[in-house]
Amino acid sequence: MRTIIATSIVTALFGANALALANAEPLEINEPMIPVLSHKHYLGEDSTATHYWHGENRGDMTWTPTGGNDAYSKPSAKVNPTLTAHSQKMDRGIFSYKNTFHTVYGYGLTSPTIIDGTDGLIVLDPVESVDKMRDVMTDFRRVTGNKKPVSAILYSHWHPDHYAGVRGIAGAENAKIIAHESFMDNVVKGSMGGTGPALGFRVDYSLGTLLNVEEGGRINGGLGPDFEIREHSLIVPNELVTGYRGELRTTIAGVDMQIVHVPSEASDEIIVYFPEQELLWGAEVIQGESFPNLHTIRGTKYRNPSVWYPGIDVLREFNADVLLVSHGRPVVGKAHVDDTLTAYRDAIQFTYDQSIKAINSGATQEDLIRDITLPPHLENHPWLGDFYGSIRHATKQIFVGELGWFDGDPTTLNPLHSVEASKRYVDMVGGKAKMMKFAIDACDNQDWQWCAELSTHVVRLDLEDMEPRLLKARALRALAYQETNNNWRNWYLTSAQELDGTIDYSKKINLQAPDLLKEFTTNQLVDGLKYSLNAERSIDKHFTIAFAFTDTDETHALEVRRGVAQFHEDFEGQAQTTIRMSKMAFLGLLTRSLDLNQAASSGQLKVEGEANLVPIFFNLLDKPAENPALTVR
Repeated sequence: MRTIIATSIVTALFGANALALANAEPLEINEPMIPVLSHKHYLGEDSTATHYWHGENRGDMTWTPTGGNDAYSKPSAKVNPTLTAHSQKMDRGIFSYKNTFHTVYGYGLTSPTIIDGTDGLIVLDPVESVDKMRDVMTDFRRVTGNKKPVSAILYSHWHPDHYAGVRGIAGAENAKIIAHESFMDNVVKGSMGGTGPALGFRVDYSLGTLLNVEEGGRINGGLGPDFEIREHSLIVPNELVTGYRGELRTTIAGVDMQIVHVPSEASDEIIVYFPEQELLWGAEVIQGESFPNLHTIRGTKYRNPSVWYPGIDVLREFNADVLLVSHGRPVVGKAHVDDTLTAYRDAIQFTYDQSIKAINSGATQEDLIRDITLPPHLENHPWLGDFYGSIRHATKQIFVGELGWFDGDPTTLNPLHSVEASKRYVDMVGGKAKMMKFAIDACDNQDWQWCAELSTHVVRLDLEDMEPRLLKARALRALAYQETNNNWRNWYLTSAQELDGTIDYSKKINLQAPDLLKEFTTNQLVDGLKYSLNAERSIDKHFTIAFAFTDTDETHALEVRRGVAQFHEDFEGQAQTTIRMSKMAFLGLLTRSLDLNQAASSGQLKVEGEANLVPIFFNLLDKPAENPALTVR
């Protein structure tokens, strides 16, 4: 064991400014000290008097601390000092502008804004969990003394950290709920109606929900202290912003609002401008105090940067005096708002333009991820740190988004399967023991990436062999401890737990929570079943099964046709089998809280036509894997 004085390390690696922020104590460290990443991060001069990041120190913006910080904010050799400084910004509290606009900060990944109207409150973006939103409302009412009911709630877009805590707001079911017209379609596609299962377990890796908050675990959520959804809820929007780049001008509780569709981080993103106060709520068009997630490693459709940065120009045209966002602290003063918006959009355009320029010169994905870096004035900007999004993985996705996965080398068109290739590599170097020696030597020399790559080949030979798994886990943890980007760090650490067998799935996110599914329409629920069809077992089947919902008077059908399930909305044809039941009974079947025999015997399900097709159909549906391996494979 080596004793290392953390203050000298922080000063040497990051300078005196980092030392002041880290305020490090002497630490005893079991891990070897790890060199930090070569790219720089602006640490800034945070004002403890006002707490907001930068802007004019004006009396009309106040900060009221409410106590606590859910991020890990202590200095440690297992945490990059820049990431520690980022955590130290995340104290819980309330920013209040003119005692009317209140951003409740530090309670989760999202920081809801609550507007005090004449006879009611307007809530912008509930935080991601019902229990967290209850805490938000409790502390807001305690600090402000405000007892007004909630008149309206706005969801900026479909990601759960912007709506899932809605039932933590008392009276939410009676409020006006505003979103873009494509909001519900996107929620369905991101849950049972599409890639929800995959997104669920990949979110657990990228946002660290399976990790404990500790020096060797989750540090913060990048855009906020954490992203833990303990209770997922949804209330369907009842007032919609329509059309591409559409606008909705409305007055709620005496507050004039200009709501604008600005596709960017999400395709259904909406922002709000308050003309009377010259205040702009930028939602997640400005993602927060981090380089934007032009691509998210958890998985998403292509977020086209050439659409995103012109959206920020829409925000710039308002010439706002104050900027509030869903993630991060306020910016006050026209010059500061303009600087933040301009830097953010320029960083996105720079990344896109330079990627396209390099691609046109023959660059590969590997070239892009290594060669394109932000110019210093953007790299060092306080709102562009490498904490959540990263230019390091954005450029690679631009290649894929614009050209697809094929890199141009025809040997990658049909490469050897990775497991087969690993077997041949191991044989080529002289066997398993020889490959392990190379990997161990790499780790001993702190060549962590090479160690991880070499040990991966040995892991693939026998997934049950713990020696190479533990070696790779060691390398991944070492890579994690030098990271500032939370998504990268969390993925390294969660994969390490998968490798060494310590992973705990008890805190995993459920993107198909019952409260979410019950808000889906019957056609969305039936249509979503097609993604579960087992192609092999249905390859010789051809029949149509209709679902007649007794409580909504709707009938939808699925035609199973040799490995494909075609959805027929508002079905009026002839089906071999029709199942009559309520929507709630159907939900019971989907969530497996109700089985077919129980439903039939209790009268919750009635069958017309060929009854034998009912169990045949449901036996053709596969349940998504509970905890699929992402690393040990």
